[in-house]
Amino acid sequence: MDRIVVTAKRPGSLTAPGIEEARQRLSRMPGATSVVDPASFKDRYAANLEDTFAFAPGVLATKRYGEEVRLSIRGAGLSRGYHLRSIELLSNSVPLNLADGSGDFQEVDPATMQHIEVYRGGDGLEYGAASLGGAINIVSPTAYTAQAANLLRLEGGSFGTVRGHGEVARIFGDTDFFASLTGLTSEGWRDHSKEQTARISANVGHKFNTDVETRFYLNANSVDQELPGTLTYAKAQNDPTSASSSALGGDQQRNTRTLRLANKTTFALSDNGKIDVGVYAGYYHLFHPIYQVLDQGATNLGAFTRYTNEGSIFGHRDLITVGARYGRTALTGNNYQNVNGNRGALLQESTQISTTAALYAENAFYLVPDVAIVTGVQGLNAIRRYTTDVISSGAHQKDDADFTSASPKLGLLWDISPSAQTFVNVTRSYEPPIMSDLTQTLGAGTNFTPLDPQRGLTYEAGTRGSEGIATWDVAVYRAEIRDELVNYTTSASIPAATFNARKTLHQGLEASLAVDVGVLAFGKVLPRDDRLIIEQTYTWSDFSFDGDAVYGDNKLAGTVPHVYAAALRYRSHDGWDVAPKINWVPDGGYVDYANTFKAPGYVTFGLEGGVDVAEGLRVFVDARNLADRRYIANYTTVTSYVSSQEDFYPGEGRSVFVGFTASF
Repeated sequence: MDRIVVTAKRPGSLTAPGIEEARQRLSRMPGATSVVDPASFKDRYAANLEDTFAFAPGVLATKRYGEEVRLSIRGAGLSRGYHLRSIELLSNSVPLNLADGSGDFQEVDPATMQHIEVYRGGDGLEYGAASLGGAINIVSPTAYTAQAANLLRLEGGSFGTVRGHGEVARIFGDTDFFASLTGLTSEGWRDHSKEQTARISANVGHKFNTDVETRFYLNANSVDQELPGTLTYAKAQNDPTSASSSALGGDQQRNTRTLRLANKTTFALSDNGKIDVGVYAGYYHLFHPIYQVLDQGATNLGAFTRYTNEGSIFGHRDLITVGARYGRTALTGNNYQNVNGNRGALLQESTQISTTAALYAENAFYLVPDVAIVTGVQGLNAIRRYTTDVISSGAHQKDDADFTSASPKLGLLWDISPSAQTFVNVTRSYEPPIMSDLTQTLGAGTNFTPLDPQRGLTYEAGTRGSEGIATWDVAVYRAEIRDELVNYTTSASIPAATFNARKTLHQGLEASLAVDVGVLAFGKVLPRDDRLIIEQTYTWSDFSFDGDAVYGDNKLAGTVPHVYAAALRYRSHDGWDVAPKINWVPDGGYVDYANTFKAPGYVTFGLEGGVDVAEGLRVFVDARNLADRRYIANYTTVTSYVSSQEDFYPGEGRSVFVGFTASF
């Protein structure tokens, strides 16, 4: 068979547009959006979302252990001790979250990403989200956008880490095919943090004609992760590589198997419109020895449709999006005694059913050629059903909760120039509690705990664009929230409980700035086509109670007030680049809602770079925390801090990873 080379000159895909099309589409959004280019982490050992979002403004992503990351946008789900809430996670525009809104990072393979689209806050309405955090859409390569017909990547380094990745991409007439396989093994920096993963991602597309295309997606994941647990502050500072006694005694783990199938079909209409329709189905199994052994299986089904069009009304440019989505998750779970990481006596059986149906619409009407008024609304109905039997007492519980709401949006977008914009937004958010909020561990078993939905009103203004040697993205926001779903840890071995904080306030600044300082200061010195660019992101967060009966106007636990990251990147015309980096957190924020103890700030330094040693062959190095600084990377939130509590995740020490990529 003749070798098939994938190039940018081939016709594109209707179902999976490329990164430049994504940039153009997001530039029309009247709010804070950004596109994360994999080029920003191509010379990194990017094993989790912390590595991929290092320079994404407004996105707080910090590692706990392995691939488990604390992910938050504008304080959404900030205090959760595990997994995701308040952010709609999608893969190729197909919902990835379960129907209750919870998400799992382990289904995401950073090694297989074309780009990432970030819709902060109200811009999540683009995909039907009306949450405080917004939406994140992770886009996979197709044969039209793959780096090469064949690609191999091998990397390894500190903590016994080895990861291998391979891709193939082919186009056969009107049919295209892309597949990747990733395998990882690592002993982990801390004791009892070994991980082993295997992931398969594939998609097959077929063009029926120039206006109709369908694409099938397959994702399969096997993730085995030992849990090191949290430490006391003293132990996190003095013996950070150790594991907690409860993690060791219970051989705590989190092992998952997932299989997901999806289809999206796109119809290009004659009037510049486009319709996407799709379905998805997935199976999820969790074996999770923690305070008990949680053994769960879940099926996740859904369907969606979305219509977009760019036309005119009364001679004025008009952009419209209308969509609908429905998801249903059925989870059955058994709780057992944890006997050294194995199932002991059966304690509890439960069934959880979640459904969510949403209708949404958004319209940008240009009053004049450069100014658009943007209106939108989301209608949502969510149902939670819970049935459980406690074996020891014979108690039977059956509970349910229904949530219905309409969330409007109003904004203004001004195209200052062809490459710069400014915007203002007012958006209502509405978030029903997820099942792990409603099913809380109380006493000997897990019980249904009624909670109110989280509601908020967010005001936002900002600007983004590029001019000459500078590219910027700046947004300020203020969110007034009612009944915020806030978490706190009840004990070292039991997951966080959730309560409604009646009034809270979230406000902040999200900014990024990249400047070609080579042109600015060294234009006559640098070789032609060489670049020296400083990349910077800064996030200021101010989250607090608002006249709370217990905590007054205290800061919300988990709030990290300032985060700054920068890299000075030199790119040579000879195919090599190098970038020293800094990550600075001046203040780690309060650990407790009583505001009696703060995590200390820290600064870490790193270095990354790579070189094209031959056509299609690149070698790279990624060195982190070069000063081997001891610091607190994460912590669980509590009501009142006690020094004997195990609340802290220490940051990883010095590490070095090297690798190569071969494309042919």
